[in-house]
Amino acid sequence: MSLCSYIFIPVLDRIGSHWYLLVVLMGDKKVELWDSLPAAKYNASRYQLVERIMKVLDYIYKDEIVKHFDKGWQFANFNIVRTDKARRQLNGCDCGIFVMNWLEDIECTSHGSNKFQHASERVRVALSLLKNPKNKRLKEVRESARRVVDEELDMLAQHGPSIPHHPIARKPMTRSQAK
Repeated sequence: MSLCSYIFIPVLDRIGSHWYLLVVLMGDKKVELWDSLPAAKYNASRYQLVERIMKVLDYIYKDEIVKHFDKGWQFANFNIVRTDKARRQLNGCDCGIFVMNWLEDIECTSHGSNKFQHASERVRVALSLLKNPKNKRLKEVRESARRVVDEELDMLAQHGPSIPHHPIARKPMTRSQAK
């Protein structure tokens, strides 16, 4: 623990509908609250939860604290601040993607653009999780994807490119059809 600079704690709020990130900066004795959808009405409850989490860290790491830090050192004494580095989400459903991006790059050097692309970010995160070498089901997922592609190609070979009601074979609609 004495060599630890940061502790990252993803938090799901009590309502169970919003993710935010706590970044514990050991050297600064500070906890940064990274929230992509801050709301004044939740400030008090979020700060209270952070205080409780810091007390839990004191309990979990009590032996390491005694071993590596001065008497009286506690996570509960850390200053809690809301960082201004956290980008804001524009919808009500991407908070988890923001937290995952921050965990990948806490300095926000590669995710600093305000032009957050919802769909592409979701796909990027999903693919990075899927393709991770530690994914124990990666081989199974690849085989399943190959089967789906093979089935689609077989269907196209048998029926041609105009299979009714098939998403790959649908022709673009004209303006008059769209009305």
